[in-house]
Amino acid sequence: MSQSSHRPGPIIPSGAGSLRSLTVTMAVMCYLACLAIGALLLINRAVDAWTNGLQREVTVQIRQLQNVDIEAELAKADALLRDTPGILSTTVLDRDTAAKLLEPWLGTQNLDDLPIPRLIRVVVDEDNPPDFAALEALLKEKVQGVALDTHRRWQAELTRMARALSVLSYAVLLLICVSAIAIVIFATRTVLEANRPVVDVLHLVGATDAYVSHQIDRRFLRTGLWAGLIGVALGLVTFLALSFTGTEGAGGVADASRSLLFAPPRIALWSYGLLFAVPVAATIICLITSRLTLIRMLRNVL
Repeated sequence: MSQSSHRPGPIIPSGAGSLRSLTVTMAVMCYLACLAIGALLLINRAVDAWTNGLQREVTVQIRQLQNVDIEAELAKADALLRDTPGILSTTVLDRDTAAKLLEPWLGTQNLDDLPIPRLIRVVVDEDNPPDFAALEALLKEKVQGVALDTHRRWQAELTRMARALSVLSYAVLLLICVSAIAIVIFATRTVLEANRPVVDVLHLVGATDAYVSHQIDRRFLRTGLWAGLIGVALGLVTFLALSFTGTEGAGGVADASRSLLFAPPRIALWSYGLLFAVPVAATIICLITSRLTLIRMLRNVL
């Protein structure tokens, strides 16, 4: 009989039900972690894009007043803005364009009878912006019915929302980690109790606790790695499926998912690095938690 036929089998059978359950559960946890990380990346990118757009532009609004020629006031405001240092360009929006901006709130009916304000879109130099307080005071002095909107309030709201959603995403990741640790502890105890006779025999022939735990936690290491890879694969498939749910360029979840999967190399390296950190984290959680649990049980129980 060959020597390989006498090779001892693993302490934990390859088909152990507790490890199969652990793999499935950890894969689900890793999948949820990938979704949370993806959502966090998309939130940060979206808010950065929005706030950068708000920083580059301000809006001048001119209301229609009785016995005031609004076109003349528009011309005065436009000329004053063009002569202001720190302003790169101005665009006077016609009445129809301004009316379209109100359609989501007022609809399309009876807009012709409303005194719709006229708007001027102003692009500012981000490196050398104008003094907005002085500019607003000058506009109000020279132009009737004028108001300057620097979008600072919207920018603060977006930043506050992004901060809240980021904290929520981090909290979800923390809960996933805590749940994964609890699941690994439970699975480790179950495996050790199910294989107590084998462990007792190993102790009788002189095996140390470190040897026994090393033989067992190798299985947990493989389990964590496989679960993490499955979770990442499911996460990528989910984002890929979401990228086909909408028309390209229409915005929304579809474009956000495409931007996550098909980003430029510099951004993609960072995004995929975070996603593939999930299997590493799952492996470390399984390895360290199972080792500490095994050592404690072997010393205190067996």
